[in-house]
Amino acid sequence: MAARAFVLAAGFGTRMRPLTEHRPKPLLPVCGVTVLEQALGLCAQHRITSAVVNAHHLSSAIQRWCDAYTGMDIHVQVERPEILGTGGGMQHARPRLDEAFAVVNGDVLVDGDLGALLADCAGPGVSASMLLRRSPDAAIHGIVAMDAAGVVARLTSLARLEGATDLPEDTHFTGIHALRREALDHVPPQGFSCIVRSAYVHLIPQGRVVGRLHPGTWLDVGNPAVYLEANRAVMDGAIRLPLDPWERAAFGVRHDEGQARRLGDAARCDLASGARMDAPCWIGAGATVQADAVLGPYTVVGDGAVVGAGARLSNTIVWDGCTVPAGAQLEGCVVHDGGVLRVARP
Repeated sequence: MAARAFVLAAGFGTRMRPLTEHRPKPLLPVCGVTVLEQALGLCAQHRITSAVVNAHHLSSAIQRWCDAYTGMDIHVQVERPEILGTGGGMQHARPRLDEAFAVVNGDVLVDGDLGALLADCAGPGVSASMLLRRSPDAAIHGIVAMDAAGVVARLTSLARLEGATDLPEDTHFTGIHALRREALDHVPPQGFSCIVRSAYVHLIPQGRVVGRLHPGTWLDVGNPAVYLEANRAVMDGAIRLPLDPWERAAFGVRHDEGQARRLGDAARCDLASGARMDAPCWIGAGATVQADAVLGPYTVVGDGAVVGAGARLSNTIVWDGCTVPAGAQLEGCVVHDGGVLRVARP
């Protein structure tokens, strides 16, 4: 049975500045595929055929991108003049949502099982199902734990199921969940609200929320250093994503069982004969790499980007349509719409 999703894409991207001064965080490309498209790809994997995508910061960019997207029926909910928050955004979208719907963060890389979360919500007495993740840093994100029966019994310091004991201290909420529409009865009818602090603080003490432990990919692309590491992880094959960015590359070199292997069609981009590429690197359609340029390991050159003659790049992301001047030497950088960001290591 087809389903719908609510995709959160309205955040300010404060920790990602200055990159998000030019593109909203969900539209940042990771090896040529935006984080938002990965979120929608995850939805499609689980037979979700339509989505409400909320937008606030640089909302016109979100609207244009969604208008051009052909893989799903999308309604963009622009939240003006004020952002509505997770709870307020869902409440505003309520008429467009199914009796049970999935919620996906548009700025997180994840491969969770949305179908299983939705199936949980069909069970008796269940109003929501949360995807949890085990991590030694769970306390940083806020401990959310379920009991032996799979009922969420602790929500940080905000709510607890009476009588629950011996709960794990190493799990947190991924931001990926499914809810029955009735859960929104606990959300204020208008204005800003948080779904956790409105609906979940009521539902968890009633034992109406279940959880699932997620063993796969989850990466909050929260700041430029993590963004750079996300691109490295994809090129290394260290994380699994709904859409494989290597399939989008016009040309590239990747490690395959210890050997460098070329893939794609060099005719889809303009590579000068004197240019050098070291594995792993990813080159988009219509990109130009001029004579004597060197693309060192972990370099991404986006669609239509230009790397000038003699430039030397390593561990650097060049956004689509951007230009690296001739002779530039960049390491640990993001070449974005507003210039070059040198990223400090975390």
